[in-house]
Amino acid sequence: MKKIILGFTLFASSVFGVHLGSFQITPEIGGNIGYEDTSHTKFTYGGYARIWLGVSRFVIAPQAKYDVMYQTKGSFKNLQVGGVLGFEVPVIPITPYVGASWSTFYNIGLGDTVALNYGIKLDVPLIPFLTIGIDGVYQAPKVGGSRFGMNRIGVTLGLAF
Repeated sequence: MKKIILGFTLFASSVFGVHLGSFQITPEIGGNIGYEDTSHTKFTYGGYARIWLGVSRFVIAPQAKYDVMYQTKGSFKNLQVGGVLGFEVPVIPITPYVGASWSTFYNIGLGDTVALNYGIKLDVPLIPFLTIGIDGVYQAPKVGGSRFGMNRIGVTLGLAF
């Protein structure tokens, strides 16, 4: 039974993601649930897609994120397109990352802005295609003539192919 589990694990890890020497290409899609500490918004949920491209342990990932944010008078949406830079820690399968995205809001009077993204992605060792993480974003869109600071943090669950 141990040989079957080991064989399945090795097969599954070779099917998902492409690693050629020190190069890697790993698409990832997933969802997130978050919290934002503002007077109007508390709960957020959404999805994301990234393609992790790397040499050695340094990775870059173009990304697209879509979030729905609930407030007291309804909800509004946020679309972000950009990228993140990260480093895969050699012994532990985690990747801390930072990056920036162009952010557009829908169903609310917030202006487009730059969003700063940060987080940590953990590749689950026993399930080769599963990732979990902590993902945050800070942005300050314009409302009228002033800026409205927004800081969201949440957990992610993704599939890395």
